[in-house]
Amino acid sequence: MNRESTHQLADRQLADRAPAAQKLSIVALRERKKDQTREALARAAFTLFQTKGYEGTTVAEIAREADVSRRTFFRYYATKDALLFVDNSDHLKRFRELLSAREPTDDGFSHVRRACLALAEEYMRDRDRILARARIIESSPVLSKQERQQDMLWEQAIATALLAVRRQPTPITERRARMLAGATFGAMRATMAEWHELDGRADLPRLMREALDLFRPRGLDQELPRPAVPTN
Repeated sequence: MNRESTHQLADRQLADRAPAAQKLSIVALRERKKDQTREALARAAFTLFQTKGYEGTTVAEIAREADVSRRTFFRYYATKDALLFVDNSDHLKRFRELLSAREPTDDGFSHVRRACLALAEEYMRDRDRILARARIIESSPVLSKQERQQDMLWEQAIATALLAVRRQPTPITERRARMLAGATFGAMRATMAEWHELDGRADLPRLMREALDLFRPRGLDQELPRPAVPTN
């Protein structure tokens, strides 16, 4: 029986003998242990990816660095690249929370703009980790491709936020929301690329503000003039 199995058996036996109130504490302790193991694996992977490179790091090495078995690794992560995209999932979740924080005076785009700028502020506070993760991903074609695929989720989050302020979006409104979401995320992506090239020394919120100021979106429901029909 391996080390993890022994610990799990001991926890289960202790839980079976404990009163109801204590059982809740034991469950909470077990969940905390899981979180600690998950974080230990993420930290170990991040360190190894920086020192040995993504391609040069194996799952066995990550597990050994985190002081767990290879089998335990796969209980938490399906692949080693999943470790790098945990942060991306967390950032996307946070972005959706920021997008949902609307104010009565907001127009159709204010809450999106505010969310982008708030996220830029948070990235500045976590500058070293954000930049290190970007370098690791840029060093691997596989990871770069996977990140581009995940970009669609960010665009969808923006489009959803744009449509959330409308009770009954029309097909035209939905189309324009998708286009505006693509443009907005394109501005975000270009801004992040510039920030990476400057090694994070620039003021990211200022760069983001400049990028978003390049376009002042029309209302999604606003009628546009019809193009002139050429005559022969």
